[in-house]
Amino acid sequence: MEKQGNRNSVFCYLAGFVTLIGLALVSPFSAAFAQTLQIDRSGVSPSHVYQATLDMISEIEVLREAMGIVDYPGEAEPQEDRAPVHVYAKSLEVMKKVARFQRRLGMRPGRVGQIPVKQVVPKDVLGSVTAITEQLRRVKSQLVIADKIQPASFEGAKTPSMVYKNLGDASFMLDGLVGRPLTPNDVFANVVEIHDEMELIAAKLKVALALEPPIVDGRKRPKDVAQQVLRATYKVINLQTRLGMDASGVPTLTLVRVTPAEVYEATNILMAELVRIKTQLNIKLPRSPRPEPRNKRPTDVFAQVLMVIGNLDRLAKAAASAE
Repeated sequence: MEKQGNRNSVFCYLAGFVTLIGLALVSPFSAAFAQTLQIDRSGVSPSHVYQATLDMISEIEVLREAMGIVDYPGEAEPQEDRAPVHVYAKSLEVMKKVARFQRRLGMRPGRVGQIPVKQVVPKDVLGSVTAITEQLRRVKSQLVIADKIQPASFEGAKTPSMVYKNLGDASFMLDGLVGRPLTPNDVFANVVEIHDEMELIAAKLKVALALEPPIVDGRKRPKDVAQQVLRATYKVINLQTRLGMDASGVPTLTLVRVTPAEVYEATNILMAELVRIKTQLNIKLPRSPRPEPRNKRPTDVFAQVLMVIGNLDRLAKAAASAE
């Protein structure tokens, strides 16, 4: 009887193990399955991050009311394909705007970090959102604003894409405090930082990159830039495949009435995918900070993105020869 019980226990254990392996191998859910295990270990879920973004938005609303901002901010479009690394990139966009607002007030700005070179999980995003909220409260203290928010209650079943939308809404709300929306200067700065990340990857793969953008004929619009950023994103994902990575899907990008804010968002996604490659190659070096560009036009950004595309081809060729 005892032997029978032991056999049953072993059978149940093996059955459970096989079930877990099967779930992990089922495409396209294997990445989500692994991420779920990571969330369990960290103790932080997208729902916790979502709750934190609600508090962050409430703090922005307090500041907007205190500063007499009466504009109607844009609303971010819902997205269904965002991973924690993309959400982290979006949080850096929000932190940059908070820092810009602080400079406008003559304050020492909060530190704007970089996407961590690791598999980004909700706990990392929560840390970034918490840092944003702390900086917003620094501003309230500086302006002697006594109003306090009502902390948000916890709601389950939230996804990274829902968190991403809240951060998008927060970014639009901050435009009124910063005094302007995103411009081609901001997009240009992001593309230059993308190339800086590529140079670190190129050094690892022993590839020489072009350092001067091509000459562009004619005037380009934000839509033209967005098309090339999308093209670059496909090439980054191709590079991930060549490096033996679990390549990302191409995030959706609507190319109708494209604004610098939407192009900036597309470059955020591109940056996040490059950091995934850095993680794969174990490149821990951060990129060096750069001064903010001035007087850039969409045509200037277009040329920079073309240089990125050409250099992605060089990296892909090197990765293919190493296979």
